[in-house]
Amino acid sequence: MPHLDQNETSQNHQSVPARHIADEYRTGATSSSKHVTAQRASEDHLRHLAATDVLTGLANYCRFSETLESEIKRSQRTARTFAVLLFDLKGLKRINDSRGHLVGNWALCRVADIFHVSCRSIDTAARYGGDKFAVILPETGAHEAGAVGRRICERLSNDREEPLLSVSVGIVIYPEDGTTIESLFQATDRTLYKMKQLGGAS
Repeated sequence: MPHLDQNETSQNHQSVPARHIADEYRTGATSSSKHVTAQRASEDHLRHLAATDVLTGLANYCRFSETLESEIKRSQRTARTFAVLLFDLKGLKRINDSRGHLVGNWALCRVADIFHVSCRSIDTAARYGGDKFAVILPETGAHEAGAVGRRICERLSNDREEPLLSVSVGIVIYPEDGTTIESLFQATDRTLYKMKQLGGAS
């Protein structure tokens, strides 16, 4: 039978618990890492929900306002223009009254789908409130903004699903039409009201 000296025997007795401790440490570190990752994912999800309109999946009013404020500050640094488009869905109350709120909610979702396919990744499309929607178009002038507005209106008019939907749109440009959130909101309301009075969609 091979003879083991005292030092070798001692090392063998110590190696098992040492490996066990190392394995437990790695397991604990992995578990902790997974917990942190899951917690961060949960926090990101909550932040997304807080900034999103639940019905349409677009940005909500709070997110829209924050983005508008950030865009104003960025444009002040870069001296570049941006556009804000405000859309009003026509006849939503009539749809709710005659067909029910489920159909009315679906109408809002149909409009939101048009925004999803019509906007760039750098744009911010939002449900501004009730039957109103808004889009922020960074680095966009009046001509390009008008083209986006017409494209959204045309795509909606080509949707032949009942009930048929249409929108009015008002367009303002920073800084020509306003330099603060309040002045831009007021300008979009004025231009939208003007277009509704004229009976136009763009």
